[in-house]
Amino acid sequence: MKHLMINEALPIAELSRLGLYDGNKHLLSDTDLSALLSGRRTSMVNLRDLVSEAYVIDSLDAKLSLHTDEDNFQEIKLHPIYKEPKRSPELLDDEANELISGDVKNVAKSVSFPDGSSRVIVFEYDSETREFVSYHPEGVEVPHQINGELLDSKNRADFAMGRIVQLSDGTMIQHRATEPKGILASRTALILTVMEYGAARSFLVKDLSPIMDVSIHHTPFSPGFVSAFLEMNKSDGSISDEKLQQGELEDFKNEYTRGYSHTTSR
Repeated sequence: MKHLMINEALPIAELSRLGLYDGNKHLLSDTDLSALLSGRRTSMVNLRDLVSEAYVIDSLDAKLSLHTDEDNFQEIKLHPIYKEPKRSPELLDDEANELISGDVKNVAKSVSFPDGSSRVIVFEYDSETREFVSYHPEGVEVPHQINGELLDSKNRADFAMGRIVQLSDGTMIQHRATEPKGILASRTALILTVMEYGAARSFLVKDLSPIMDVSIHHTPFSPGFVSAFLEMNKSDGSISDEKLQQGELEDFKNEYTRGYSHTTSR
């Protein structure tokens, strides 16, 4: 959800070493680039011909994340697939087991730090890499609006904590640090609005993973989504005529219907 100059925000040399930048363009998907810029993990990426002083690896499946140290040095960290769950020392065995089994999606608890301070940290489990992921709720970028609906202070706090938030039209959303897009939903697409330099900017997020059972993964076309979609095209100035705006919406509906039918028929 962060929209930065990619070449300035990512370590090009690191990406080139990993075979993810060919000198002219990034070879990661837009979703994975956005995940890196937002401090999340990418989807699983296949890396080939990795060479260093310590190893030579022909092929490695791993997720990537971007880490910046106190001196603003940036490093791409690899998250390979572990044979066994990599336990977190901050979690009790019962808490870890509930995350591994999927009985709970996250665990929020107060964690003490070496300087004597304590903060609430949210833990998740990445079942693909078998690794625990943690984040500080204050670092979560919470949307200003979703489908045109303003999130109140409670909804914003709940979203940052990884709790399920339900909008007035019944749409359910949940922040998920282990998702490249950072969000799960009961609908397959949303219009997210964020504040950038004091101005609101809206954009479409498609192909969202379901928040719970796939059977309640609904089409995106709630009244709020439709209104926010039309307002988004009107506000960015790309389509000024109302008939053209409506036509753009119908085109997206048709595109969605074709893609959804193809997905469900396989």
